[in-house]
Amino acid sequence: MWEEYRERKLEGFLKAKNRGELDSDIVKLLDTINLLENYVTLSSCSGRIVVIDIPEVGDKRRAKFLGKWHDEVDFEVVLSTASKSENWGWLIQYPPIIHVACRTLDDAERLMIAANDAGFRRSGIISVKNHVVEVASLERIELPVAHSGRILVSENYLRSVVEFANIKLKKGKERLERLYNLIKAFSE
Repeated sequence: MWEEYRERKLEGFLKAKNRGELDSDIVKLLDTINLLENYVTLSSCSGRIVVIDIPEVGDKRRAKFLGKWHDEVDFEVVLSTASKSENWGWLIQYPPIIHVACRTLDDAERLMIAANDAGFRRSGIISVKNHVVEVASLERIELPVAHSGRILVSENYLRSVVEFANIKLKKGKERLERLYNLIKAFSE
């Protein structure tokens, strides 16, 4: 039954919120979605830039985060962090992503239209059970920048990539704000 499912998911959301486990700049949007009786958020990330140490391509289980930032990051911090890689140091910029369960297929469609209007062009239903919508976009940067602590690219190139990653991160946060305004209108 939808009401019981939604209540369980809301309890988990509130626990995570109270423990400070949610990205602070997405909480307003999640709260707004969770106030609507036909929706409940399942997971989210407001977007981030990371440096990750990967033993070999595809081995995410043994990968270690060397640095993780949900706000703009300085080139020097990325350079210093990547220099600590023991294996392959990757710089990755992730766009925002939100998973939302919807009461009906019509509710899911309404959310997908709002997400697309906000600029999240890769949004869609990812699970028929509970009509789970993934709000997402394609903008992402992912490239190896270090190996065994040695930087593989020029400092000028890395500086440009970090600058570009910061711009993309900021644009993702602007999309979240547009989505917030569109979702807010659901209850009006």
